[in-house]
Amino acid sequence: MENILEVKHLKKIYHNKQEEFHALDDISFNIKKGQVVSLLGPNGAGKTTIVSIIGGYLLPTEGQVLLNGQNIIGTTHHPHIGVSFGGELGFYHRATAAQNLAFFADLARVPYRQQKTEITRVLEIVNLSNVAKKKVGQFSKGMTQRLHIARALLGNPQLLLLDEPTSGLDVEIAKSIRDTIKNLADLGISILLTSHTMSEVEALADQIILIGAGRIFSTGTVADIVKESQVSHIDRPATLEESYLALAPELRRK
Repeated sequence: MENILEVKHLKKIYHNKQEEFHALDDISFNIKKGQVVSLLGPNGAGKTTIVSIIGGYLLPTEGQVLLNGQNIIGTTHHPHIGVSFGGELGFYHRATAAQNLAFFADLARVPYRQQKTEITRVLEIVNLSNVAKKKVGQFSKGMTQRLHIARALLGNPQLLLLDEPTSGLDVEIAKSIRDTIKNLADLGISILLTSHTMSEVEALADQIILIGAGRIFSTGTVADIVKESQVSHIDRPATLEESYLALAPELRRK
């Protein structure tokens, strides 16, 4: 299966007086069609920086991001990439869900004649069709998070970048969003996911990229990460959380 995304030797260096801070140091990985890849690591590891560069919000110091074989560094609002950073910001709270999505459909370059159909489509995917005419300021946190995913889906992108999609949500709502992510992958959409919820990564990720101090520490399946941690129990394999906690000291910046 061909790679949808190829990240090659990404570096991001910040200069502060006479010091250099290497936010990213030689990051390379691939994502195939319909694959869910999770970036896993402590705060400050570089996960959001990677997402921001791929999404076109930040320029790297060095490296390439290839989408379907074409370098997209320097391209903003790429039509084949949808980005969801989540959170309370990003929408007009006095406007309805449909009105918000109409605004972002323009930014995503969805043709005007197709926008009504497209907005209906993405609201159905995230189970918000029944509140299309409700003002976003009246949405719960879980509804807002689903609306972020709907916004990212405008234009039918090949790749979704989801940064902490269930952060701060209760268990039931978080599960509904995870189910949505699974369904999107089943439809052939490739997903790059960041999350601090180990059970979420364990349930969703086909591949995990363990990152620390701006470098890739390890890449593999949940079983690969568990094996690398060398955590074992008499009666069962270690969980991803137990394995991550064992590896975490090596991932922190010195």
